[in-house]
Amino acid sequence: IDLLLEGFALASQAHPAAHLVVIGGSERDVAAYQAKSNALGLGPQAHFLGPRPPAHLGHYLAQADILVSPRIQGENTPMKIYSYLDADRPLVATRLPTHTQVLDDQISLLVEPTPDDLARGLGALLADPERGRALARAAKQRVAEQYSLAAYRKKLLDFYAQVEDCLGEAEA
Repeated sequence: IDLLLEGFALASQAHPAAHLVVIGGSERDVAAYQAKSNALGLGPQAHFLGPRPPAHLGHYLAQADILVSPRIQGENTPMKIYSYLDADRPLVATRLPTHTQVLDDQISLLVEPTPDDLARGLGALLADPERGRALARAAKQRVAEQYSLAAYRKKLLDFYAQVEDCLGEAEA
């Protein structure tokens, strides 16, 4: 969240009408990040909603212009990435293994995990909404092809077919 706040503070200088909405965090976290955003001069541009029911995630994602996953470390892909990709909204994410196992430059805008580069990515999509729409369309198509229930079933059935072939060859 620190990276997100610092990057957004830089991006908002060129895009003063932009707003940042952060969902999640404990009451203490929300208070601390609100204080940090005030110290960065974000004031009414930053909104900290605290925890929300997972069932409402789609409602919030649909209201966003840009989704952001500003991780600074990690190897495991966060599950919310799949929801983000299916949300029909452009995604800015840090270029780290935690994201690049699933994301690439065709379906997201990948940035280095620095405030300056995150600001660059946010600014690029704020300045060029058509680029964001193109990324979002490509992401939604990728989800349908590779991460949907139908795609999962196909992969599983293909795997079982390979196992059967291997077992058949072993018996022969």
